[in-house]
Amino acid sequence: MLRDKYHLLTLPLAALFLGGCPDPNRPGASGPSVADIRKSEAVYVIEAKGHPLIVDWQPEHRGDLEVAMREGVAVVGYDANGLRLLKDCHIDGSYGFIGVNTKEQLIKLQSADEVKANLPAGGIGILASLGAELGKSSEIDIAIIMVGKKKTTWANASRKDLKGSCAGASHFVRGATIGAFALRSAAKGQARTAAEVFGAGVSASFKDSKQLQSIDGALEACRQASPDANGPPPQCGALLRLELVRLDEGASTKPAADKPAIEAKLTSEAEVCPQGFVFAEGKCTKPTADLPHACKLGDVRDCSVQCERGSMESCDTLGNMFVSGQGVSASATEAVKLFAKACQGGLGNGCYNLGVMLQNGNGVAKDEGKAVQLYAAACKDGVAMGCSNAGRSTLWGMGVNKDAALGVKLLELGCNGGDEHACSDLGVMMLGGIGGLTQDERKSVQLFKRACDGNVPTGCTNLAYMVEFGRGVQKNAALAAEIYSRACDAHPSACAVQGIALMYDLGGRKKDSKRSGAELQKACELSVKAGAASNSGELLACILRNELYGDKYKVDMQMADGAVQTWAETCKAGTARDCTGLGVVLWGVGKREEAKKLVKLGCSMGDAWGCELAKLGPLR
Repeated sequence: MLRDKYHLLTLPLAALFLGGCPDPNRPGASGPSVADIRKSEAVYVIEAKGHPLIVDWQPEHRGDLEVAMREGVAVVGYDANGLRLLKDCHIDGSYGFIGVNTKEQLIKLQSADEVKANLPAGGIGILASLGAELGKSSEIDIAIIMVGKKKTTWANASRKDLKGSCAGASHFVRGATIGAFALRSAAKGQARTAAEVFGAGVSASFKDSKQLQSIDGALEACRQASPDANGPPPQCGALLRLELVRLDEGASTKPAADKPAIEAKLTSEAEVCPQGFVFAEGKCTKPTADLPHACKLGDVRDCSVQCERGSMESCDTLGNMFVSGQGVSASATEAVKLFAKACQGGLGNGCYNLGVMLQNGNGVAKDEGKAVQLYAAACKDGVAMGCSNAGRSTLWGMGVNKDAALGVKLLELGCNGGDEHACSDLGVMMLGGIGGLTQDERKSVQLFKRACDGNVPTGCTNLAYMVEFGRGVQKNAALAAEIYSRACDAHPSACAVQGIALMYDLGGRKKDSKRSGAELQKACELSVKAGAASNSGELLACILRNELYGDKYKVDMQMADGAVQTWAETCKAGTARDCTGLGVVLWGVGKREEAKKLVKLGCSMGDAWGCELAKLGPLR
C-alpha cells in the first residue's frame, strides 16, 4: 500500500498507547436511557460493521443517542432482538462534525427482509403494523437529506476500553450521518421524489397511504446547508444512519505506525449488510442480476462485474485491490483508471485515491496541483483524509499557493471528520503557534487525546508529554510513565521514548542502561527495515544509537530537516523537550555547537533529559 508522505512531524516522542488514551480531564458521565425494543421477532444482525438506519426510532430515543454522543463515544447492544442504546456505558472520546455536499436520497423498503436488515431498532414495530401488506400492496418510503457526518477518531475498541455498566455491549458508534428524514408507508410501485415524501407536492394516491409516518427536520433548511459549516443548520441535525463497529474481545487493534495514504476498505459496503444481502440503492437488499451493488473486498469477479454495471463503490474497491495486488496482479495504471471512473461517477473516495496516485506519481504523471483539486472534491463529499491532505498541501504550498489559514481550516475539517493524523498535526501546530494558530495548550491536549484514541503513535506520546510536564493538564508523572511504557509495548516505534527514559531516572522509571540501549535499537531498526525513518521517534533512536553506542545507522536527512523546522517553532513557543530533541537532531547531523546550546536550553526550561545530556562530554 502507498504511504502518506504528508503528515507533519510532531514532538520527539513517537509512541502508540494500547487501547486508546485515558482522558485526564473527563468527568464521569451518566448514560442515557435504554431504547424500548419489541422482542416479538428477530432482526438480522451484521457480524462486524454496519450502517443501520435509525429513522424509525422514537424522537426521545434518538435524543438519548444525541446526548450519549455528546458525553462520550456511544455503545450499543446489537443482537437478534434488535439494536439498543446502553445506559451508563461509554468509551472515553468525542465526535467531530464534517459537512458534505447536500445529498437527497429516496430509499424504498419493499419486504419484511429489507425492513429487518435496515431498521434493526424499531423495524419490528413496522412489520407488526403493516403485516402481510408489506411487499404486496405497501412499501416503506424513506427520504433522507444528508448534510454532514459526526465521527470519532476511534476506529477499533475492545471491551477493556468500556467505562460504566456495559453488560450486553457489542458495538460502538463510530459515526452518524446527519440531516433530516421523512418516513411514510405508501402504495407499492409509485415513483416519488424525496420532496414528495417530505410532504411537498404530494400526489393524491400518496395522500391515501399514511398508516405510518415520521418526520424529523425541514427539507428547505437542509438545502441551505454548506459543506464548510461547523455544524448542521437548525432543523437539519437529525441522526439518520449509524456507523457501527463491533467491539474486539481482547485488546484494541494495534495498527502500524503509519497510515496508508490509500486506505483499502477493510469493510466494503457489501460487508456492512447481513449475510445474504448486498448494499444497493442506499439499503441492504437481496442481490438481483439487474441491480448493481457494492462488491466485497477480495471478490475480483464480482467487483469487475458490478463496476461495469455502474457501481462506483465497486470500481473504487477494485482499484484498491490493484494497488495492493489483492487477488490480482498489482498494477498502478489499472488502479488509476478505476479510481478515475469512480471519481467521475461522483464517489468522493475515488477522487481521494486518484489524488494520492497523482501526488505520488504512481501509475500516472505526477501532478500535485490536480491532486489538491481532487482532495478538495473528496473533502466536500465527507472524506476526511481528503480534507487533511488538501490542508497539508495548502499549508506548505505543494501544488497550490501557500495559504496557512485555509490549510489549518482544512486540517480541522479532517480532524472533525475522524482523521486522527490531522488531529495530531493540529495539536503540534497549536502547541507551537504554527500556521497562524494561537498557542493553546489545553486545546493541544484535547487534540492529542483524539489522535491517541485513533492509535496515532505521536499523538499518544505527545499526550503523555503534556501530562508529564503539566502542560494544559494536571501534571501526573505516574500516568505519563504508564502511557509511555504501554506505548512501547504496543508498537516498537514508540520505544525511543522508553529508551530515553531508561537512560536516566526520568519520569519515575529506574535507570536501566542495558534495556535503554535495546529499546533504542528496537525503534531504530524499524527505520532500517523501511529504508528511512517514518517518524521522529525512529529518527532520535538512530541518532542516539550512533552517538552513544558507536553505531553507523543512516540518518534520514529529509526527516531531520522537517524535525528542525517543526521543533524550532515549538521550542521557541516553550516546549522544553522539543528544544532538547532539536539539539539531539543537530548533534546527529554534526552541528555540535548549536546542539550544545539547545540541550542546555531544554535543561533550563525544566527538561531533565536535557540536563542529563548536557553532562555528556560532546555536549558539555
